[in-house]
Amino acid sequence: MKKLILIFALLFSAFYELIAQNQDTKFLIEEYIQQSERQKKTAIIMMGAGVGATALGILLATTATSWDSPAFGGGGILALAGSASTVIGIAILVSSASNARKAGKLSLELSSTRVINSEVTPQMIYPSLKFSVPLNSSKR
Repeated sequence: MKKLILIFALLFSAFYELIAQNQDTKFLIEEYIQQSERQKKTAIIMMGAGVGATALGILLATTATSWDSPAFGGGGILALAGSASTVIGIAILVSSASNARKAGKLSLELSSTRVINSEVTPQMIYPSLKFSVPLNSSKR
C-alpha cells in the first residue's frame, strides 16, 4: 500500500506542471473580453445616435424654406455632429474588434515538464502551441 501511494505521489508530482494553469493569462483574456464588450456597446450607441442625428439634420435642412433660415443652419450642424459621432463609433468598434482578437490570440510559448527517467535530464523544455478561446464572455 505504501509503495502504491509513493508511486501515485511521484506521478502527480511529475505531471504537476502539465496540469497547472496560468491564472495571469486567464485574467488578461477576461479583461480584454470585458473591455471589448464595453467598447462594442458604446460604439453601437454612438453609431445609432449619430445616424439618427444625421438623418434628422438632413431632414431639417431639406425642409427649410431658405438658405438663411435657422432650420437650415441647425439641420446642417446636427448632420455634421451626427456624422462625427458615427465616425467615432466606427473607430471604437474597430478597437473593440482588436481587443477581441487579443483575447483569442494564438501564442507560441515554451512549456516544461518533469520526466521520471534517470537517463534524461530531470526537466525538459519543449515548444508548445497554445490556443485560447473564450467560451463564455457573459458577465457573471
